[in-house]
Formats: sequence, structure tokens, C-alpha cells
Amino acid sequence: MLKDYEQLIYEQIERMVDTFINTEHLTKMDFIKKAFFSAFDLIQEAEKGSYYELMEGYYRPIVSKGYRQDLLMQLKFKEEESFMDYVCDDIINIKSYSQYVETRSNTQFSDEMIELFKGLGTYEPFYTMYAPVIVDKKMLGIICLDNFKEKPFSDLSLKILKFYAQMISNFYTLLLAKEKEVKNNQEIVMALVSAIEINDVYTKGHGRRVQYFSTELAKALNLSKDEISDISTAALLHDVGKIGISKEILNKPDKLTDDEYDIIKLHPTYTKQILENISNFQQVVNYAYCHHEYYNGKGYPRGLKGDEIPLGAQIIMISDVYDALTDDRAYRKAFTKVKAIEMIRDNSGKMFDPSIVDVAIDVFTRNEKNYILK
Repeated sequence: MLKDYEQLIYEQIERMVDTFINTEHLTKMDFIKKAFFSAFDLIQEAEKGSYYELMEGYYRPIVSKGYRQDLLMQLKFKEEESFMDYVCDDIINIKSYSQYVETRSNTQFSDEMIELFKGLGTYEPFYTMYAPVIVDKKMLGIICLDNFKEKPFSDLSLKILKFYAQMISNFYTLLLAKEKEVKNNQEIVMALVSAIEINDVYTKGHGRRVQYFSTELAKALNLSKDEISDISTAALLHDVGKIGISKEILNKPDKLTDDEYDIIKLHPTYTKQILENISNFQQVVNYAYCHHEYYNGKGYPRGLKGDEIPLGAQIIMISDVYDALTDDRAYRKAFTKVKAIEMIRDNSGKMFDPSIVDVAIDVFTRNEKNYILK
């Protein structure tokens, strides 16, 4: 008997651990569903259950099992109200609770609420088990499991629910930290964009147009959501290193000397030095740093060739060249869009990867009417 119990414990622990493998790419809702249904399946006494999330000052059910969804969605509780007793501690000290709920008091609840309880089956006595989801000592969610056969929840079930509440709390904490980091990075990005445009009047709006074309091209090539996001950011910031180049050289109306051109060629390196100080920008740095590498190996700063050049950098390169050709610069007037596309075709296999040239040209021509280029 003891051996069977130990085997049950082992199997439950194994299933609990499996729940949280490969979850880093799940959305919040997918993670909540996975955790909730896994806890429900492991806790044998559970017959019905629900997960409530704090939204706009109310705890509202977002996932459930066993209950009529149309009725359950009518339930909501104010943030300052507690429909169960709980202690709101930090993640480490989260506790799970079990309670026997007797018949609801007709004087404590409205007639509508009493009818709702009856429809859900929670008007008559039942056992409930619940645990809070905590972030920064604030309860952002509640996981509840209910039993209507007057079978109390075991100590093991309480421990299992506590584990899941802690894991969901950890997920929320990481998610909020990531959202904060993304917001901070966005603010840094926009500050850098402003700095670029102040330093070089001829690149005002250039980064945003290159970002637009690069993003559309990445989508046309069916790249992943994360790749598209990194390419979009790198395209917007591809010239941020020009902050380190003097205005006199950047805005020179005449042809650059060899020494001046060598200075201009330093801007990808400066870009790398600036962007690598931003957290989680590894791919963004890589794409921006390599956006002047030529497919034939004659680009800079590293002289990469062919597939050595990251695809994201090749996408930014061709978008950058197209926008530069169709824009007025200090040393020349803009080429027509037809001429710019002709020049891009002529450089297929030289500057540009032949496999993306036709797709890029289609993106440039198809999006002319959908985007204000200048």
C-alpha cells in the first residue's frame, strides 16, 4: 500500500514538472490554461474549477472546467472584496486553502446572485480549495477547485495547488518584467531615433521608411514573429552609429574623400557599440551591424559573403539602398523609383542576395500606395 502511494506521488510530481517544460513561448492565456487543466487533472477530488484574473479592479473568471461558462462569466468580485479568506504573501510563502461552504445566506447576496449560485451548483454545501497568484505582494489571480460530493481535499492536493499557484505567480512576474523591459527598450529606441535625425537632416524619416520596407519584406519571406520584430527594430536603428560621425561629413554636399568615406564606414561599428548595451538586443545588434555587407563579399565592416550575412541584415540592406536611391541626398537628387528598381536588379548577386531581390522589388512596388514614403 505504501509502495502504491509512493508511486502515485512520483507520477504526480513527474506530471507537475512536465507541465512547465517548454513554456517560454506560450502566451499568458495558453500558460494559464495549461497550468489550470494540469492541476485539475492531478487533483482527484476536483469536480469543477475556475481561474480568476484581476482585470480593471475586478476578479473575473477566464478559464474553467465543469461549470456552465455562460453562467460563470456573470461572476465578478471587486478587488477589495474577498469571497474567500486568504493571506496575501509573496511567492515563496504562497499558501493554498480548503474550506467547506455551507448554504448561501439569502440576506448576504442579492436574489440575482442566489439564482446564479443555484445555476452553478454552488448554492448547496460544497468543498472548495483555492490559492492566490501573487506578484509584488498583490493578488493578480485566484485558482479555485471545487468538490460537491462532500469529499474534503487532501493535504497532498493542497500541496499540488500551492505548487501551481507558485508557478503561475512566477510566470506573471517574469511576464511583467519582460513587458517593462520591452517598454524601456522602446523608449530608448525612440530617443536614439530622435538623436539620429537631429544629427543628420538627410536621414530624417529614413529609419522609419527602412523599417517599414524591411518589416514588409520579412513578412513576405514568411519569417517568424520574433525574427520580424528584431528586423523591424534593427532597421529603425541601423544608422544610429552616425551619431558618432561629424555633421560636416554626413551633410557634405560634395563627393567624400577616401578618408571621409573611411570615417562613414565606421558607423556600423558605432551602431554595434551603442546597441549592444541594451538588454536582449543580440539579434538586433547583429542585423544592424551587418547591414552594409555585400553578397559578393565586398561590403563592410567585416567583408562577409553570401550566407555568412544574416538574412535580417540582407533584408535591411536592400531596403536601405532602395530608400536611399529614391531620396534626395546632400550630394545628389533622388532617382526615380523605376531607375532605383533597375539598379537593384543590376546588383543582384553583387550587393544583394538573388533569392530575395524579386520579393523585395514586389514589396517596394506593391507598397508605394500604402505608405507615405517622403
